[in-house]
Amino acid sequence: MKGRKFLKLALLGAIFSQAYAQELLLKEIEVKGKKESFEDSLEVREVRESSAKDVGEALTKISGLSKFRRGAIANDVLIRAFQKDNINVLIDDAEVHGACPNRMDPPAFHVDFSEVEKIEIIKGPFDVRHQGSMGGLVNIITKKPDKGFKLNLNASVGSFNFINLSPVISYADNRFYGLAGYSYKYSKPYEDGDGKKITQVHPSTSPNRYKPEFINSKAFEINTYWAKFGLKPLENHELELAYTRQSAKHVLYPALMMDADYDDTDRFSFSYKVGKVSDLIKSLNFHVYYTKVEHWMDDRFRASSARGYSKPDPWGMATYAETKTLGGRIEGEIGNFLVGFEAYKRNWDATNYMWPTMMASAPNRQFIIPDVDITNLGVFGEYKTKLSDKLRLSAGLRLDTTKSEANSSKANTNLYFAYKNTRSTSKTDTYPSGNVQIFYSFTPELELFGGLGYGVRVPDQQERYFALNRAAMCNATMPFCAWVGNPELKPSKNTELDLGLKYSSQRLLVKGTAFYSLVKDYITIHRQRRQNGSDVVPGDSAMSYANVDAVFYGFEADIRANLFGNLFLFGGVSYVEGRKDRDSRLNINDKDVAEVPPLKTRLGLRYDTGLWFMEGEVVATATQNKVDSDLKEQKTSGYGVLNLKAGVNWKGLSLMAGVDNVLDKKYYEHTSFIRHPFMTGVKVPEPGRTFFLNASYRF
Repeated sequence: MKGRKFLKLALLGAIFSQAYAQELLLKEIEVKGKKESFEDSLEVREVRESSAKDVGEALTKISGLSKFRRGAIANDVLIRAFQKDNINVLIDDAEVHGACPNRMDPPAFHVDFSEVEKIEIIKGPFDVRHQGSMGGLVNIITKKPDKGFKLNLNASVGSFNFINLSPVISYADNRFYGLAGYSYKYSKPYEDGDGKKITQVHPSTSPNRYKPEFINSKAFEINTYWAKFGLKPLENHELELAYTRQSAKHVLYPALMMDADYDDTDRFSFSYKVGKVSDLIKSLNFHVYYTKVEHWMDDRFRASSARGYSKPDPWGMATYAETKTLGGRIEGEIGNFLVGFEAYKRNWDATNYMWPTMMASAPNRQFIIPDVDITNLGVFGEYKTKLSDKLRLSAGLRLDTTKSEANSSKANTNLYFAYKNTRSTSKTDTYPSGNVQIFYSFTPELELFGGLGYGVRVPDQQERYFALNRAAMCNATMPFCAWVGNPELKPSKNTELDLGLKYSSQRLLVKGTAFYSLVKDYITIHRQRRQNGSDVVPGDSAMSYANVDAVFYGFEADIRANLFGNLFLFGGVSYVEGRKDRDSRLNINDKDVAEVPPLKTRLGLRYDTGLWFMEGEVVATATQNKVDSDLKEQKTSGYGVLNLKAGVNWKGLSLMAGVDNVLDKKYYEHTSFIRHPFMTGVKVPEPGRTFFLNASYRF
């Protein structure tokens, strides 16, 4: 009798575990399958089960997305081959802009994993709700608490002394909710597959090499605090306040010439949402936000900080930069229409300090980004309808006017005149954008989709008004004597066609997309010869920005499948090519666009009983030899790596252990190489064999 009872309990436990596993993973297949075919997402489970140190690294699990690595953390995001301001990276629909001209602190860096609920992605110019989504959108959505009192304790440890501790406490009922959290992240420099630290990538003769005493210093230390409060004063009404403070200290960036002493971020948002008002008005939403980033970087850890004489500062060159963004939106769903108004003002101010190579009482000071404002006003509308049982239509239209204006008392108009033949410090652009998307269902599971989109993005403050004059130090060995913006740059305009098929059922999701993108006035870096002002600017060569036409084309394919029982298959492949027009007058002679990721594949298997799981994946890329020789970009060899992980889930406790790069291979991502104008001549390798352990307990 006892034996039979035990057997029954064991059988019921196995059935329950299997059902739980299938419910969780099949739900993800279902949720992703129901998304519009131009959209994708990364769920909180996928984020928490990875060894990624930040959102930019975690997003590489999505086909068509890749990262730009400069150090052990703060990875930037690329969608297909679009990066920087060619895409939008938002946090809860709010603009967050890093302060560093080298993008040490890209937008995705300024949010902690413990804040994140999910990450929504739109590939291509198919978003009209936000200005500037020319190449795509990444919207990082933060958590709201579940009903009742909850405490979530998260801890991660791993190779190279990595540690991440994060407690989150929350409470919610029918009228009120509150959430507060804290995160601490710390790591030493990681090692590549040859056992070499990333702080040792520079040759022994390079001025950018780390001093011996800093080779094994901490790679980063980050503290993040956040709180969110909500109130429902009336039925269908919800008010929410949220605030986050991030303080990053001593962050090393071997790919660059300097490191961050500090990078402090404040994010504040307020929203008021109204649910269904009438049969016609489905919802109303008011949202206002403010973000600020303060950043100091210098070369105190590098050999370049020594000038051969005593000086009061421990560095030889440094930059202080800050950004501030105030914005908001009002939008509502009226019948089949979504209509709205968006406005924001983005300020960027950066000052460079450089101790000369001769005796001086103070460093030279230059306003490299001269207190530039970008002010945008935009209106938008989106219409969705079902034309028949099989055919759906979505169409969106947007109109923006954007003013860019530098502080004329700080702007180095002599440089603009010398290299670009203008002294302009202000420009206003007005432009439309929009898209049409068609979805045709052959069967309830099989859908054909296509879209034609037109997206525009205005040049940022750096591209139009940057000014760094190095003529006083220039010699025959230096590649350029100045770095100067182009006040006359035109906005980039992307016309893109996407076509694809999606099959979605309870146990299977397969999606394939092909795209072709024509970008008029694509902004690229080039070498500019001086045109005027030899008496004011003695240097004759500068790195600057120019408009050229470019095309991008490629494809992506993904699969998620429940093969049988508890066995799941997942994988993806992506490919993109970029070509730009040549222009010998601008010294643009190479047709290849810089920093285009190569062919990439990912294939994995997961066995999940609900109580425990095992997963293995292989990630591989092809060699990328289509590089921009004008910018000294170099070929990157292909690679293949194996990653393994396993875990258990029991009641509120989750434990997961894994090892990435099991075979300890030394390899590089193609985008690890910094090209002009901040070229240091080295590539930053990816981590070698990396062990990690993630644990969480929720009650």
